[in-house]
Amino acid sequence: MNRLQYILTILLFGLTLISFAQTEYSNEKSNEYKVLAKFISFEGGEKTHFAKFKVLKSLTNNLAVNDTVTVGYLNNKAPDKDIDNVLLTIKEYDERPATKNNFICPNYDGKTYIQKVKLEFIDFNYWENCELGKDECKALTFTRTKKDQKWYLIMPCGGTETAITISGKNFNEEIHLFHDDCPPLLKMTNLRDGNYFATMRADGLGGTVGFNLVTK
Repeated sequence: MNRLQYILTILLFGLTLISFAQTEYSNEKSNEYKVLAKFISFEGGEKTHFAKFKVLKSLTNNLAVNDTVTVGYLNNKAPDKDIDNVLLTIKEYDERPATKNNFICPNYDGKTYIQKVKLEFIDFNYWENCELGKDECKALTFTRTKKDQKWYLIMPCGGTETAITISGKNFNEEIHLFHDDCPPLLKMTNLRDGNYFATMRADGLGGTVGFNLVTK
């Protein structure tokens, strides 16, 4: 092998290693998912402990789960005992488990990746009362205790396809989704206090609801 061939071989080998490393990194990141969920129970365990959650909204499009997920973490990295509504960052086991709804926290760190969040809800019946102009439709007030709280609003689906326009002072956002991606979700963490209006256009529900954000 002459000198030029030797140099080309080394370069090719180096590029192969870089490509492999990039692929591995990409795969590692791509199997992490984010889910809004409600705590159900602690399931115990030995070195690895588990907790069960009811899925409220998947924030990752390629995650298909049933109503509940079981999440593993190390005993010394357990989440707070008083968790309720949470934002889960989860990933698949290195070896895929038999039950597809079993996951682990990255680095088995439940303290970091099972985060408390504040959730608000507007249900179907309330929105329908607003659509029909009934007295039960009064502006809602959602209150937080600090502005850096992770804060989300979960709204009802209006049918096979739902479009919602949310407006407020210096704020406007459009949400458009199909039934498989329901429920509609608004992240309110960085929204200013004040009055907002949400108008829905869908085949099974419509009308406008108002809500007020307050920080105590």
